[in-house]
Amino acid sequence: MTTVVEILNRAARKCSVNPPATWVSATDATSMELKDFLDETREDIAARCDWIGPIGKTTVITGTGAEDYDLPTDFLRLQRDDYSVYERSRTRRPCMPITRDGEWEYLDELGITGAERFYRLQGYDENYTIGFKDVLETDLTVVVSYVSKNWTINGGTEKSEFSAEDDVCLLPRRLVEAGITYRFRMRKALPYQDVQAEYEILMSRMSSDNRTRRAINFGGQPKRRSPWDIPVPDFIPSS
Repeated sequence: MTTVVEILNRAARKCSVNPPATWVSATDATSMELKDFLDETREDIAARCDWIGPIGKTTVITGTGAEDYDLPTDFLRLQRDDYSVYERSRTRRPCMPITRDGEWEYLDELGITGAERFYRLQGYDENYTIGFKDVLETDLTVVVSYVSKNWTINGGTEKSEFSAEDDVCLLPRRLVEAGITYRFRMRKALPYQDVQAEYEILMSRMSSDNRTRRAINFGGQPKRRSPWDIPVPDFIPSS
């Protein structure tokens, strides 16, 4: 495990900067810049890859007949996957995203969704909600896979901010270090292109290693079929 302080110290040495006595309370301009670049780097890393747990998480929503449901307070964004939101019904169908308010209002006025179940996200940091049309029937569960905003851990408690000298970084050490270094060098008009290239190479490699399944489909049939690939009505009459 690598602490955030260790990453900042390594980045500082690569930038020919003397690390402060304590990073948490350091207020000199150089230390503040490095901490700013730490924030920019970890935000970029979280935005570009669906990292595995504990940054990648899953929550289960149980229907109550309501339209909107609260998401966890550490919710940052949905994972970029067709099955990031799917219902645990007999068909196990993925829910379809609605990104425009007009479409949502149109569905609301139309009153029907056909064979699909749609969802939309609303809210802001620590107050995100997810809404469904049709509304979730009582006890029907929907699985939501998301990326957490928490990127440090201390004593078993995950956090979204660096606030203690012994905070452990949950993101890859070399990737964060390279991101801080090239941003600092670029700000100071120093040679940075080689470190930026290293950052992008590490991002590509680590994100591929992080999610090992990759598929390229040029229109052919999938090699393996799943039960939910075959549409089945929610209700089949007995006769």
